[in-house]
Amino acid sequence: MNFSKSKHRLQSIRIIDAKKGVYFTAIALLFSVISVNAQSTPPTPPSPPTVKSSGTSYSISIDNDDDETLNSSVSISLSDDTYKFRASYHKSKNNGVKDILLEKLGENGLKISGNTYMWTNSENGDEVFECKLTNGRLRMYLDLDYTSDAFLEKIKAMGQDLKYYISGSSKEKEEAKKVARAKREMERAQRDLERAQRDLERSKRAAERAKKN
Repeated sequence: MNFSKSKHRLQSIRIIDAKKGVYFTAIALLFSVISVNAQSTPPTPPSPPTVKSSGTSYSISIDNDDDETLNSSVSISLSDDTYKFRASYHKSKNNGVKDILLEKLGENGLKISGNTYMWTNSENGDEVFECKLTNGRLRMYLDLDYTSDAFLEKIKAMGQDLKYYISGSSKEKEEAKKVARAKREMERAQRDLERAQRDLERSKRAAERAKKN
């Protein structure tokens, strides 16, 4: 494992959500309702869905509950300062996890004590990297202030391989789930828009009646 000091690179993860355009249209229609009915009492408009934006960190958590005997959990977090990987899984997967770690990390910095495998690296007395494997549990920590971009990318790629193996998933399966989830959210946003349009039409008719009276 090669480590080198590098300048801290700020990471900004932007999530462009296709449903935002629909949400913003719905919100614009709601404001139109308010202006049309400035002198009358409009019907209560639906609350627009909340759109959350990402910051400089992200986390991924996966739980596989299909079979309690093979239940697994994976958590990955990346901030401006650290990369962390945590996983728990059935002990039957331990050898497969160990094989991935040995293939990617090798034996440099490795200490073995019974069923515990520990990879470590320090810089000027500070812990830079630690990877601890026990029977059914894996923990990784990487300090981004004291590691190279190349090693960070290596650890992130290894984390993805471990996530897929432990969870029994794959990149293709995760993408399919994302598409299905996005489709459901778009359909819900479309329903919100249609409801807002109906409210607008009702408010316009109420305003016209008020003018005639």
